Amino acid sequence: MKRGRSTGNQTKAEAAWIRTVKEAGCICCYERGYKRDPDGPLAEAHHLLSGGIRIGHGSSVGLCAWHHRGELIVSAWTRSTHEKMLGPSLARGSVPFHAVFGDDEELMRKQNQLIALLSARAA
Repeated sequence: MKRGRSTGNQTKAEAAWIRTVKEAGCICCYERGYKRDPDGPLAEAHHLLSGGIRIGHGSSVGLCAWHHRGELIVSAWTRSTHEKMLGPSLARGSVPFHAVFGDDEELMRKQNQLIALLSARAA
């Protein structure tokens, strides 16, 4: 498998996982007390890595545009306010991001917990 973005085509199960991850919202925002607005944008699927290579579609977590790409998401906030209120962006530095939110294994654990919580509430 090539380095970077290549993970091959998604299976139906992987596509369902990605959809669930996006609908659940950003795990970092959720941790900070911000829940996804049902009418707002979906989270983005961030593929976890091993040695700089994507592990696979099934190893993806939901991040908002700020936490994933460093894009400002609250128009009234500055970049500094985003960092203060939401924490660091992965795109602006993986070391500070992982120091606050955990390594990839911890992120995956948080994603699974969030999906289980939301599933239990929906049942």
